[in-house]
Amino acid sequence: MSRTLLKQYVALAMMICCTAPALSVEQVLIESETVRITNQDFEADLMRIPQEHRPEVLASKARIAKLLENLLVTKTLAAQARSAGIDREPEMNKQIEFAADKLLAQEQINRITKTLTLPNFDVRARELYQIDIERYTVPTKVHVSHILVDTKKRTPEEALQRIKQVRDQLVGGKKFEELALEYSDDPSVKGNKGDLGFFEEGKMVKPFSDTAFAMNSPGDISEPVKTTFGYHIIQLHEKKPKLMRSFEEVSEKIIQGEREKYLNEYRKTLVGGILSDPSLKLNEEAVNRFWTNPDAKSVDIKTSEMSKPEAAKH
Repeated sequence: MSRTLLKQYVALAMMICCTAPALSVEQVLIESETVRITNQDFEADLMRIPQEHRPEVLASKARIAKLLENLLVTKTLAAQARSAGIDREPEMNKQIEFAADKLLAQEQINRITKTLTLPNFDVRARELYQIDIERYTVPTKVHVSHILVDTKKRTPEEALQRIKQVRDQLVGGKKFEELALEYSDDPSVKGNKGDLGFFEEGKMVKPFSDTAFAMNSPGDISEPVKTTFGYHIIQLHEKKPKLMRSFEEVSEKIIQGEREKYLNEYRKTLVGGILSDPSLKLNEEAVNRFWTNPDAKSVDIKTSEMSKPEAAKH
């Protein structure tokens, strides 16, 4: 099927998937001699995408078209494989079964966690906010421009004399951007005209940072500042004071983090219960046959080892 023809189905797919309930009455979106793609196929494939990202997918015709293309290719190749009997081969049949098991296992965990009665995390969130309040503080920032006269092309005395001359022109009313383009040795000056944007304290070399953060009034021009790069003059555009974000601004993020921690611990408990099931029986001799390291075969696998966190990861 050509891309042009495929795109004709996009509007239909958007209408069906955006307005119809999940797994609604079956409607064919695309079909060929060997396969057909329905709205239910599309909706099932859409569920692989995290729920919070689905609206942006459905808002893009290009992304919907790409999903439909992928579905068409996947189903066509799968149909060819079935016609060739590949799905009936014992090894492939086991892989299909295992893939289904993984999908079902994940869905089981999702459904169990959805039915949990979660504690109220508000009190804990407030405690965490008070304990680590600096974490929710936006530090002071300054927005500056600079002109650099480096000491690689000239002596320190010559560089200092040159930067003083530039400063005199600034004080005399000449535009900073023009002087930056004419005099600055900063390699980025052609792109930014000396404008460094906003930055936090300590992000620049110390003499430069100290001078920039000691300035207070927009338009102020510093005296020459010596750094390892040479001599600078700095112009302050704006200074944003330190800002403490309120609990109301950050509470949702803190609560979400605590909720995830709670659910992760619950999942660990769930997995731990499976791995520590007293009815488990391990055929160590059979398992050892998979080991390729002769020395490792001398190590016994115990069912108790399976309940350790390392085992739970696999």
